[in-house]
Amino acid sequence: MRKRIRLTGRKQLARSAVEAKVVEVGGKKLVSMTIADPKAFKKMPDTARVKLRLFENKFSETLEFGTLGAMKTTAEIKSGAFSAPSCQLRVVATNNEQKGLLLGSTDTWTMRTGGDDQDGTASEGILLFQPHEIAPRTWKLDVREDDYPIVYIDKKIPDSRTWVRNDPIFVSCVLPAIIREVFDDILFANAPPEQAWAKDWLGWADTLMPGRAIPWTDGRQQKQVWVNDLLDSFCQRHGVLEMLVGKLKQETIS
Repeated sequence: MRKRIRLTGRKQLARSAVEAKVVEVGGKKLVSMTIADPKAFKKMPDTARVKLRLFENKFSETLEFGTLGAMKTTAEIKSGAFSAPSCQLRVVATNNEQKGLLLGSTDTWTMRTGGDDQDGTASEGILLFQPHEIAPRTWKLDVREDDYPIVYIDKKIPDSRTWVRNDPIFVSCVLPAIIREVFDDILFANAPPEQAWAKDWLGWADTLMPGRAIPWTDGRQQKQVWVNDLLDSFCQRHGVLEMLVGKLKQETIS
């Protein structure tokens, strides 16, 4: 039976309140977590349980780190499906009157299971790239609710970080498709977003089309026109057609 966590009265905890990373020991993946800011938990009882929720691609798992008064430093990740899961720290009451009450939680952040929060991952600021087993596909986009979109690149592709940044075929053919899909998701809401990642994407769009109004309440056709113009601006700014033609001519000569 799934346990319910009540949300009443929770405290917003800063992401910096804890330090967490993935380590591999004896073939097992463990999350190592320590409290970096004890003051953030000062008013919470020692009996409160510390949990870390991982979720990615419809998979989820909750890691238990004991209580604030006797906190464990590591917890094992049982699922092998995670590559770059979104994470959220939760502190939950255990006494009879408040049992199940969520006392505090952080915003979500992304954790790389191949090492710390940076190893093995290419970051383009508003878009993350992560090697993962997704065969037979070469790439797959995951537009997440509370974190930056992530593109999974099949791990059979060598040096995927260089590939996504520099390969003319990826930059000219795949990247515009990714941009379209992300903005289709953002504009679907019909109202300006509250998520920080979506605001950053809109800020990026404004650098390509300064002052261009976003058609929040317009129909699908007007939104498609806006996205098409954005893609044209992106391709022109980065010279993607010239880049691809040059690559193809070079291959023909060789």
